[in-house]
Amino acid sequence: MKAALAGGLGFLVLGGTITWFATANASAAPTGPEAATATDMPFAVEDFVHPGAEQILQDRKIVLKHGDGNIMLKPGNGEGGMNACLGAKDVFVESRLDKRGFCFVTTGTTGYLAMEIPDAFFLWTQDQPMQATVTADGKKTVYKAPKNDVTEIGETDTPGGEKRSVLVELRIGK
Repeated sequence: MKAALAGGLGFLVLGGTITWFATANASAAPTGPEAATATDMPFAVEDFVHPGAEQILQDRKIVLKHGDGNIMLKPGNGEGGMNACLGAKDVFVESRLDKRGFCFVTTGTTGYLAMEIPDAFFLWTQDQPMQATVTADGKKTVYKAPKNDVTEIGETDTPGGEKRSVLVELRIGK
């Protein structure tokens, strides 16, 4: 019945009366880009990749993979080191990879960011406790970093020192 009504005349019988009506041809409607109006919204798909990750890899030599947007690398090239990372929601990661270190800004009470920062050995927190996950020789270790403190991670964790490690995740909250 739909196909018969798709363009032409339609008939309807109600109580013995025949009524005719014109039907619109759906195929006559414009399609493609010219059919879009100002009220049409494009679809946005969040991929949770850290903004500017490719440029950060090129400039700072670290891999920022994905997260929920509540932990982000502070913009800039790291000038000022830890002194430029003293805000209440800041987290500072020290690594042999870059003497300036890496400052991350948190924007929520929960969040995560997957990454690869080689040779990370200290985590400095401000007003937010954190959880840091590092890997060394295929072994994963999770550290609880209290707020307003320095947490030794990776090779600085034990008196004898562990093997060089890679910071692979920062997490706040749950």
